[in-house]
Amino acid sequence: MAAVTSNILAIDFKRTEPLSMTKSLSEYISTSYAEHPDTYQDDFRVLDELRADIVNLEPHQNALNRLLKYHAQLVFISSKFPIDTGIEFPWALVNSTDKKMYSFRNMYYERACICFNIGAMYSQLGNSEIRSSAEGLKRAYAHFQNAAGCFQHLRDTIVPELRIAPTVDISTAALTVFIQLMLAQAQECFWQKGALDQIKDGLISKLAGKVADYYEAANEGATHSSMSTLFTAAWTSQMQAKALHFQAVAQYRKACECISQNKYGEEIARLQIAERLVNSGLDQQRNLKETVVSDLRSLQTAIHRNLSRAEKDNDIIYLEPIPAEASLVAIGRADMSKPTIIPEISNPVPLMNEHNMLLGVPLFSRLVPFAVHQAASVYTERKERIVKEDIGGKFDELTGVCYSQMQALNLPGSLQALEQPVGLPPSLLSHIDEIHAEGGLNSLHEMLETVRALSRQNAAILDEIFEALQQEADEDEAMRQRFQNRWNRPTSASLTAAFVEQGRKHRETLETARKSDQIVQNKLEALMTTWGRSLELLSSGRAEVERAVPNTTHAPGSSDPEIVDDLRMLLEEVDQMIKARRIKLEEIKRIADEDDIGPALVAITNKLTANSSAVKIEPAHFEALFQEQLKKYDGYKRLVKEETATQEDLLMAIQETNKAFVASRRSNAAVHQREKALQNLEAAFQKYKAILANFKEGIQFHRDFEKILVRLRDNCRDYFFARKMEAKDYLSEVTAGISNMSLGQSQSPHSPVKSSTYNTATAPSAPSAIAPAPGGWSPNLGVRFGGPTSPSNANVPTSAFQTDSLYDNRQRYPYKNDASSPVAPQNFAQQLHQQFQKKQPSQGQPPAQSPAQQPDNRNTPPPSYQRPQGGSDGRSPGAGTGSGGWDPSKGLFFGGKPKN
Repeated sequence: MAAVTSNILAIDFKRTEPLSMTKSLSEYISTSYAEHPDTYQDDFRVLDELRADIVNLEPHQNALNRLLKYHAQLVFISSKFPIDTGIEFPWALVNSTDKKMYSFRNMYYERACICFNIGAMYSQLGNSEIRSSAEGLKRAYAHFQNAAGCFQHLRDTIVPELRIAPTVDISTAALTVFIQLMLAQAQECFWQKGALDQIKDGLISKLAGKVADYYEAANEGATHSSMSTLFTAAWTSQMQAKALHFQAVAQYRKACECISQNKYGEEIARLQIAERLVNSGLDQQRNLKETVVSDLRSLQTAIHRNLSRAEKDNDIIYLEPIPAEASLVAIGRADMSKPTIIPEISNPVPLMNEHNMLLGVPLFSRLVPFAVHQAASVYTERKERIVKEDIGGKFDELTGVCYSQMQALNLPGSLQALEQPVGLPPSLLSHIDEIHAEGGLNSLHEMLETVRALSRQNAAILDEIFEALQQEADEDEAMRQRFQNRWNRPTSASLTAAFVEQGRKHRETLETARKSDQIVQNKLEALMTTWGRSLELLSSGRAEVERAVPNTTHAPGSSDPEIVDDLRMLLEEVDQMIKARRIKLEEIKRIADEDDIGPALVAITNKLTANSSAVKIEPAHFEALFQEQLKKYDGYKRLVKEETATQEDLLMAIQETNKAFVASRRSNAAVHQREKALQNLEAAFQKYKAILANFKEGIQFHRDFEKILVRLRDNCRDYFFARKMEAKDYLSEVTAGISNMSLGQSQSPHSPVKSSTYNTATAPSAPSAIAPAPGGWSPNLGVRFGGPTSPSNANVPTSAFQTDSLYDNRQRYPYKNDASSPVAPQNFAQQLHQQFQKKQPSQGQPPAQSPAQQPDNRNTPPPSYQRPQGGSDGRSPGAGTGSGGWDPSKGLFFGGKPKN
């Protein structure tokens, strides 16, 4: 806290270290926005300069302007970048005397600390004012109200959006103390101005009572056990003494009012109360500044002098009974202070333009807002789900049903055996070549081993995570058992809840994946049992297959060539239908890739931010647009239904024709053997392709999942290291405290030496709190195959991995997540950037500059107890309502009526 020789408390600045944001933001723009970062070199340079300008601060208007300008830029670029761009922002606690920094990859944390320093700057500017003059009091009054407004804005607006636990100095409890303290000092300035203006005693009493209320509320919050490391004894003692001081002032001024109302007994009662209160305040003088002690003694002298006179007059002249304290009417309150937040802090973006010398123009204004990318990702994911599942998936199912029924009819093998008695059909030759290119049967066994190895590796990472967390918890519990209530830092369980929950969910996911791996392995074993010989033959090459398939040189034909022609035409129609289906699906995918709603998104964004660029854009704002744009795929969904009906009719015709073909065919053993061999090879190929797709998706799943687990493990390692370092320091302090107690020092054996500096605010945030780049992955989103990965969205629920039917015709690997989450296209950012136009914010005015500083005579005691001369009885400075008196209806020096 700032050590200034004053009867006012000024809040110190939070310290930070220099850093450059250029590299991280450049990489983020390059990878996530598909733009060249060199376009923004000037923006990077200016932003780094603004950051450097707030590292070393002094209580001056120029330093305040630097903070306001940097804060405004942070507000604006928060709409352009996610909360985590990979930049670690280091900040020390406000009262920290060591070099420890609390760093988070969180842009809102940076903004919160800057807002705190703006509030601290206002408090120091208020403390710097010369409060012996009316103008100095007015400026100090405004500064303290602005400080309260900053802390209130930080508490109510910024901290709730942090997505991490705040450090203790920007916690809700601490900020509430700062707000109450700043309002107390603003109200004190107002009271002091009222005393200078010699307004009525009754109103001064009400003003002083409210000062006392604010100080009392601040002291109550500051003395809470959770705040013990933040507020020193000097601060809490001064707040307590000030509360007693102004309670005494309220009673003293009310006693002065009693004189003019001829309530001499009540005057004595209130002076006695005031004397007791001021004496209680002086009991704290060991921890108080000399200026505060001087104020208390001045008040004590005035009270003692007036009490002696009043008691003497009453004993000789008035002889009034002295009422009990409980019977006295409570003194009203006149609250003349409130938190004030300037628009440069609450909504700076509309004020940022080339005409505003304070805030300047917004940086990265040409960069498309991050929320628009998120909205585009949501639309892309929904669009791809329709194409992949509702259209492509249905097409795959239809094709699988078709192949299955053809196999049951022994087609096309029976027809091929009849029409080509020697050699291999062209379709079988292409199958042989494809299996050879994929690595043959051995590739399936190699993929199985790869899946097993990746699964074991992921399990080992998870074990390492839980072992580290358990080791730290055991070490902390051992210290807690050893030192009992002296070891009062937060428990491991309270800090690692997010880690444990993430680990638990990942364990469930991995266990589900293991079951799916086993199912696929069983599927492979069944394949080898049933189709192993056929697959080995297909893997051996064309020559081996041709030797293995029997030829029928003199095979008899059908007695009805017309039936053969009909069946051949139907089978060709099936091939054409499946080929046309593939072509149509490729066309739909191409249309989906070209489906760009960027201009519409930008238009809606511009409309939403027309009045304020600080409007928070959410994907929900574009829901109506999504629904309208996705209607273009309804026609393709109807096509699937038409394809289903067409295929059913075609298969029915094939069944009837094949029945006639079988009945009319004259066959022998050789034809039957060739027919069966060709059909078995066709079926084995289809099974091979299905399992091959399963293994490819499984390998991709485990590799993606490994990245997720490694990120969680790294966060847990950071936490583990930080807790060990803290435990080392904490152990030194606790043992030092015990040593001091053994030497007879005054520390209470039941009081903690120090509250933990590593609390929930310092624990590394769980991965779900980190917003990855568009196209990145967040643990809350689960894992999804068959499309681009999804960016983080803390509000998207994690769904369990589910297993599809292993032998369904879609032939998918049995890992699936049905949670919808935004997916960023690779080329969307570049297109969107070309369509996005810069919006000029509205012009605003900078805050008024503080007048030049006058010579410092802040130590001059306020004229709160200087009784003016010339009163009618020499006692009451405000007795009577003569022409020079003050009329409450006219308000005080700010023109408003006091609030009771």
